[in-house]
Amino acid sequence: MSQNTSSTLNIKSQPPKTAQNTRKPGQPKRPRKITESYLHNSGLYYLERYASSAANFETVMLRKIKKSCAYHEDQDYETCAALLPTLIEKFIRLELLNDDLYTRTKLRALRQRGKSKRAIVNYLKAKGIAGDLVQKHWTLYNQEHEIQDDQAEYETAMIFARKKRLGPFRISDKVTPDQALGRFARAGFSYDTARRVLNLESEDF
Repeated sequence: MSQNTSSTLNIKSQPPKTAQNTRKPGQPKRPRKITESYLHNSGLYYLERYASSAANFETVMLRKIKKSCAYHEDQDYETCAALLPTLIEKFIRLELLNDDLYTRTKLRALRQRGKSKRAIVNYLKAKGIAGDLVQKHWTLYNQEHEIQDDQAEYETAMIFARKKRLGPFRISDKVTPDQALGRFARAGFSYDTARRVLNLESEDF
């Protein structure tokens, strides 16, 4: 999600206005009542701070609506939630929400952080991204870098090993081989990939 999109479209978002500040220190903010204008400004404010898929944005906004309706009992949750689809369609039309771009940028960032394919798929699935869209950008990334799946997973496993000081990057023997394998497994890497990395010595590369 590009954070420059809103400025290109000359859309200026403002933090949702709060009621007169009569709160005591440490007291939670009073939720605002739900209106089209409030949802619009609140949504823009969120997207300026965080990249998001359409499904994740919907979850975040529904949580905000639910909290507001729980506080303001004169509001009907279903009526307030019915305002959201139109807003999401508008943001998609303006490309403030773009699942294809979100998947591409998030997948690349996660790979560069040493995340396994399994971890990436699970993360994006939790954000409402379909598996076929993840696979599309996984394949495109491999094609651009002229690598196969096995080599791609090995390269991200090397990043993971460097960050966790495992295998050829270890600085002590406090972590046993079995413990190291366990860390790779929990991160979503296969046994073969983990063994390939752990069997390396620092002078091998």
